[in-house]
Amino acid sequence: MSDDRERTLKEVFTTIVRGMCMGVADAIPGVSGGTIALILGFYDRLIDSISDLIRLVKSPSDPAAREKFWKALSFLLPLVVGIGIALFVATRLLVGKAYAGEAGLSELNLEAGRRVLALAPPPGLLINPRTAPYVFAFFFGLVFWSIQDPWRKRREKKPLDYFLFILGALPPAALVLLPGLAIPVHPLTLLGSGALAISVMLLPGISGSLALLVIGMYQPVSGAVHQREYATLGVFVVGMATGLVIFVPILRRILHRYHDRTMAVLGGLMGGSLLALWPWKAHYMPKLIPHWGNMSPRLPENWGTIFGCLLAAVIGGATIALARRFAPLDIPDTETNAA
Repeated sequence: MSDDRERTLKEVFTTIVRGMCMGVADAIPGVSGGTIALILGFYDRLIDSISDLIRLVKSPSDPAAREKFWKALSFLLPLVVGIGIALFVATRLLVGKAYAGEAGLSELNLEAGRRVLALAPPPGLLINPRTAPYVFAFFFGLVFWSIQDPWRKRREKKPLDYFLFILGALPPAALVLLPGLAIPVHPLTLLGSGALAISVMLLPGISGSLALLVIGMYQPVSGAVHQREYATLGVFVVGMATGLVIFVPILRRILHRYHDRTMAVLGGLMGGSLLALWPWKAHYMPKLIPHWGNMSPRLPENWGTIFGCLLAAVIGGATIALARRFAPLDIPDTETNAA
């Protein structure tokens, strides 16, 4: 096998692994694939590649745009494959099969529902109240250990960065604390929801699914998936495409022109997401937020879980430290230039 082919296969495998890491993160409320892309050092390339796809749509006759399109596609295709594989496996493991008692729980208040779940916990490590604190603790440690990454990428340190860090932490924290809304399902709200979901998914620290939950659009969209309501899904997907076309070029320009200040804000987004990843919550059932309220942070009720959660957080931090250190996640990215 030639060196070039071996290098290409290695890069494809690396990109698939990166996508799998993003897919696992997207399955966790409070974590976004953008967080993992930033932690593993290919966030700039991700935004550049998506922007290069969009550029060809705007300038289909430009030879330079076509060349960048194929380069971007060779990176994004294996990334999407990895995301798809991980989402399929992670949702089976973390969420499990449909919980038969969910409809009955929606008719109970929070405290009564918590007692039922304690006796008959649902499948899925992320929604089972006995195992969910440890899963969230693992990702809490992973993100907490990684906040230093964007902070260290600043080439010029300025006092303004501390203010920008705090400013960046506010949106993800607000998603956890603000009461849920009930936006009516309408083509315009579906378009806006799709644009919002894809935009925040690309930002480190903000979960697209959590944003949909807060504005009350998670249930209509997920219900449309299960009921195969293609018209509803089509409008939502058009909104996502619109969000990409509008948001990604803006984000790319900001990244290149104001790199250091942007890194400070992205670090704040990751810091604010720690509130969503706090291991002890009022409940762990995202679909029941309209009935039970947000999955708001609480103090640990069972002090016996504290040691286990601390251990899980340490393992999360160690995992990302090892991922940075060892192959294949540390293969250098191809440099791209701003438009």
